[in-house]
Amino acid sequence: MAQLIPYLSVDCVVFGFDAERQELNILVYEREIFNDRSGNLNLKFPGSIVPMEDDLDDSAQKVLFELTGLKNVCLKQFHAFGNPDRIKFDEEKKWAERHYGVKIDRVVTIAYYALIRIDKHNPEQSRIRDKLKWITHDRAENMAFDHSLILEYALAALKKDVLLKDVNVFELLPPKFTLAQLQSLYEAVMGKKMDKRNFRKKISKASYIKALDEKQRGVAHKPALLFYFDKDDFERSKEDINTFFV
Repeated sequence: MAQLIPYLSVDCVVFGFDAERQELNILVYEREIFNDRSGNLNLKFPGSIVPMEDDLDDSAQKVLFELTGLKNVCLKQFHAFGNPDRIKFDEEKKWAERHYGVKIDRVVTIAYYALIRIDKHNPEQSRIRDKLKWITHDRAENMAFDHSLILEYALAALKKDVLLKDVNVFELLPPKFTLAQLQSLYEAVMGKKMDKRNFRKKISKASYIKALDEKQRGVAHKPALLFYFDKDDFERSKEDINTFFV
């Protein structure tokens, strides 16, 4: 068994987009510690104490693979959290010590965010699949440890990276999507509503968002035109996404 560094961990904020409901979701791990406290104190982000021989990025990728069955996931380190009071309750400290088999005192965590397509996620890959669930990002208040704060930083980092075009937010969309789904995704990431007409006008300038000769099927409303994302064109593009969404 690998030797663990009991004062160092990685935590992963895994974002997924529910295209049907048009909601930005996060993947959480549900523990059974608290019965009499309100909120989401039993919910935490996927993470792990870091083994002595592991690189930090490799450790985070391992966590994601064990949970999702996916490799080469879009993964970005965004912050370190080292408040001495990160472990807020004795119950959490005891749970961590039982879970990892090491004495836990102060733990510094290196936080990452990941973008995955929910339909690619394979819950059968995980040995703790019955404890994993997707929740909407706006329901993640009062989580375990300082994970609500971690989510706040993750959303800010994701927003900044999208504006600077340092991350491909289209990783969250299905291969074929509507402009309404795309707008809902950007609204969730940016944290604000956008005018439909202005959004579509700005999107029309993005050469890497291309229309298909195809519409939605099996929907109760008027079927919308479908689009796809041209990754090669995105990489070649010199357009500044910041001019679209500020």
